[in-house]
Amino acid sequence: MNFKTGDKVKFLNENDYGTVTRVMNNGIVMVLNSDDFEVPVQASELILDGSQYESVSKEVKKQPVPQPRISEPQKPRPVTINSAPQEERDSYGFYLGFVPEEGKNALQADLEVYLINDSCFKVLYNFMRPDEKNRNLFNSVSGILEPDTKEYIETIKRDNINGLSVVKFQFLYSMDTPHTVRQPEEFDIKISPQKFFLANYYKPNDFFDINAVIMTVKEKSLMGDAVQKISEFSQVKDNDMPRPRLRVVKKQPEKEEVDLHIVELLDDDRGMSPKEKLDYQMKVFREKLDEYIKNPHVKKVVFIHGKGNGTLKTEIRRCLDLYYKRYQYQDASFEEYGGGATLVYVK
Repeated sequence: MNFKTGDKVKFLNENDYGTVTRVMNNGIVMVLNSDDFEVPVQASELILDGSQYESVSKEVKKQPVPQPRISEPQKPRPVTINSAPQEERDSYGFYLGFVPEEGKNALQADLEVYLINDSCFKVLYNFMRPDEKNRNLFNSVSGILEPDTKEYIETIKRDNINGLSVVKFQFLYSMDTPHTVRQPEEFDIKISPQKFFLANYYKPNDFFDINAVIMTVKEKSLMGDAVQKISEFSQVKDNDMPRPRLRVVKKQPEKEEVDLHIVELLDDDRGMSPKEKLDYQMKVFREKLDEYIKNPHVKKVVFIHGKGNGTLKTEIRRCLDLYYKRYQYQDASFEEYGGGATLVYVK
């Protein structure tokens, strides 16, 4: 069925109605729904509103009503999320979940991406990540996330994880009951792709039955606010009271960790050649190693170089063999670093 701007339409798969605002070329119709949200809808999921178009309504009545389309690959998982009454809560959270495909090793499986809404708000979201061919452009996934639910976004192939450095979110909030006005928000989440190859990066969580990577998009907790208020109150009280000077001794760690992945060292490495990146990584390696050799408290240092093609690992060990012969080194724990790190004993 062809639609045009201004048509009054009804949704086939939900009890809602709206007005057509735009007709796209790919079979998508933009509809301003009853909540005053402009949402993208497949043309096949809409019918003209019979209250305005009686002749069309009669034609539609003769046809069987299509069954609601089951969107794939939605994969609901049993999870308990706060289900307080539909009213504004003082604590809430929005999270991004990376879940290994069920039944597969976390270090080998593709990753399913979920957006988690642990709040009382209905959220119109736009999820964006860089295009694989042109990093200056973004691919988008949009939708409406109901309160206290999680929604499958996409699956990222294991071979494409290294290209994932940042994702962006745009949020627009609403509720089915009267509520305070909240401004639309945008979030940038920086991602370290090499960590997805570490077994201890996947942890137990409140949202999935298996270990997963959960990143915070936005969060507010009552405990956090209470701690801040207590801290501010204590600071005011303490400033009014004389106190003896105490010497605070901070215990120094015996093991330090240095991540040499270029995305951890530089905010933007565009325009750098592979050799320039390697030279910069080695410069940081030598500086940090010299620093910890002089530190009397540090006994060992883990340099994370990843597996990749092995160039950085080979260069690190060549440097150790030539210029740091008195210091022993070995592969760091495979369980913690997946074979992508070198442990150096500096004491």
